[in-house]
Amino acid sequence: MSRKHKKTVHNQIDIALLTCGLVDLPVFKDCVEAIKREMASVPANFYIFFNGLAQEAKQPFSEIISTTEATVRHSSERVGFSAGANRVIRMGSAPLVLFITDDIILHEGALKELTETMKEKAITLCGLKLVYPNSITDKNRPAGRVQHIGQAIDLHGEVTHPLLGWKPENKKCNISREVQSVTGGVFMVRRDAFKKSNGFFEGYGLGYYEDVDLCMVLRAMGGRIYIETRALADHYTNMSMLRSGQTPPMYQNRMLFQMRHSSRLVHDSWTFWIFFGIFVTRFILQS
Repeated sequence: MSRKHKKTVHNQIDIALLTCGLVDLPVFKDCVEAIKREMASVPANFYIFFNGLAQEAKQPFSEIISTTEATVRHSSERVGFSAGANRVIRMGSAPLVLFITDDIILHEGALKELTETMKEKAITLCGLKLVYPNSITDKNRPAGRVQHIGQAIDLHGEVTHPLLGWKPENKKCNISREVQSVTGGVFMVRRDAFKKSNGFFEGYGLGYYEDVDLCMVLRAMGGRIYIETRALADHYTNMSMLRSGQTPPMYQNRMLFQMRHSSRLVHDSWTFWIFFGIFVTRFILQS
């Protein structure tokens, strides 16, 4: 049964799930069930933050989490992605945090792979290889293909998703490596570094760019951002945004991001296309 005031076991990992209740219920159930499965092999504390979910809509979601040992909090008003993410991450105290949104379905062993990778103390934040679910029928989101293996910056200073739509078994999609940034849908981060960075910058409102912003801040602090391609998850992408009917202020957010980080941007999108790019990337990011 979910508890708001249960006594927390002092595990080394917190799992922080953010939801605003707009994702399909079967997807939310799969998300929670996958987390429960992963916690069976890697003990963790589980926290859930309902970001502005209307009272009448809570019941089906509450039923899904009723079998979990989660600490749950609610906000009567939607506070935005960045603020909601900051709140749920700050609910715990473990040194490692897996932040996850409700449209992510972890593959078996993902939590273990991330935990092993984070044993490298120099790594501050680690992302996963994400694929579009096999059930997707949208031709713009090809089922079973790569959605994310790290983000890059192109020649024009734009944030890109290299190898989008490629087969996940392709060798170029299976290189674990240092990257400039990863998507904010799911990642593992060191709590002390997240706290020192002040977390997600909340000036972006409806998003996007807050995930890239966080990674840029952490890198400026001396941290390393990494993508672990052995850790996999399905990503339904933007389901809540599409359901909300709201349009994020992309142009304003891009301008804000450029203003905050233009001097830190490194053109590296080309390195994803060649095998020795991993070594070139490490050199240019550390120089």
